[in-house]
Amino acid sequence: MTRSVLSVVGTLVITVIASAWQAPPQKFVPDPVQPSDLKVRLDLVGTMPTDVNPTSPAVAKSSLLLIDQAGAIFVWNGMRADLVLSKNNLPAGVKLVGAEPIINAAATKAGTIVYVMFISSSAPKDIPKRLSPRDPDAWYLLYAFDFDGTSLSHPRAITAMQERTDGHSGGGLTVLPDDSVLFAAGDNGDSYEDGRDDSQNPANHLAKIIHIDPATGATKIVAVGVRACQRLTIDTFDGDDRLTFVDPGGWVSEEIDSIRLADLVGPTPANFGWGRAVTDGRSREGMFYIDRVGNSIAKIPAAEPGFIDPVAEFGREKNPVFAVSGPVHSPSSFSRITFLFGDLVTGTVYAITGAPAVTRQPVFFVNLFDSQMQPLTLKDLTKGQRPDPRFFTFPDGTAGVLLERTGNFYRLTEVR
Repeated sequence: MTRSVLSVVGTLVITVIASAWQAPPQKFVPDPVQPSDLKVRLDLVGTMPTDVNPTSPAVAKSSLLLIDQAGAIFVWNGMRADLVLSKNNLPAGVKLVGAEPIINAAATKAGTIVYVMFISSSAPKDIPKRLSPRDPDAWYLLYAFDFDGTSLSHPRAITAMQERTDGHSGGGLTVLPDDSVLFAAGDNGDSYEDGRDDSQNPANHLAKIIHIDPATGATKIVAVGVRACQRLTIDTFDGDDRLTFVDPGGWVSEEIDSIRLADLVGPTPANFGWGRAVTDGRSREGMFYIDRVGNSIAKIPAAEPGFIDPVAEFGREKNPVFAVSGPVHSPSSFSRITFLFGDLVTGTVYAITGAPAVTRQPVFFVNLFDSQMQPLTLKDLTKGQRPDPRFFTFPDGTAGVLLERTGNFYRLTEVR
């Protein structure tokens, strides 16, 4: 190959990588987000000691775990934040690697055990492991810690799964009522893909929600076709516990998905659509068929047997760069809003108002106000910079949002 050809090829590769987050025009897109009179007030509660790469805080007992994915966890007791885990006091079997080496944490309902998912270059020999078919260079590595309200102790390695650190990691983590664990592993893919065959293959853990037995480290795939979920939330509706999450799309659709826990633990994995289905060879994103580089080629007109429709979906709304974040549900904070979520890049906030059992709902814009009820945006709070909102609940059940850019976190209250 001549130098001129190599130069052209190199330029093309650089262009593809540089534009991976830039959405090309799509022939088929979701319905527009609708305006609304929904109003939410933000009241400043505290500030995280570090703001390198925070994610959604997690409740543990009466405290918040403030998670900096760059490598630190703090306990916020309502007045101050104390460091409980950092690169200086890791378990011996953990070798942090990548930009988000502490990808998430979650606690049991009693708050006495905290689970931490690390990204590690190695894994202990004596725990179960799942191998990846996609160029792995690290491990998702789950540890359990005892928690007394102020410190983490007695670390125990639970299970490990191979990971490709330069792809979508996912990271959603939650603890079920029976104290077992759910984890959302990303597809480990790139922005200009359709999920490939791996995302629909229940034999591997990529683009899956995985049930983990903490006692044995055994893992079971309970959902396939989940592209890159970063937060899992369990809430009760009409007597049923439901798992709800947002799933960032590629070029086409940002999804809000939900399923009853009773349906999630069935004999076959639930299917949320991402990746190339074995049954028909088609790839799906939200309620659209997509081609192999992620462009929409047709709208799915009705619910398909074997696939779960999104509760709601929306497009990029002409934003060249976009990534959905959330969700949060709080009867203490919201009256009309069922779930609140937002965009990491612009800081725009959205909501749905229907029950999560109802699919194909509209998405609404939410109007934000400060503590004096003056209109504002999340970018106003970050001086025009990308805010990266991370939604969560406080220990008292009220809703909150943490802004990665500043480390400030706020209580959210719907006002009428």
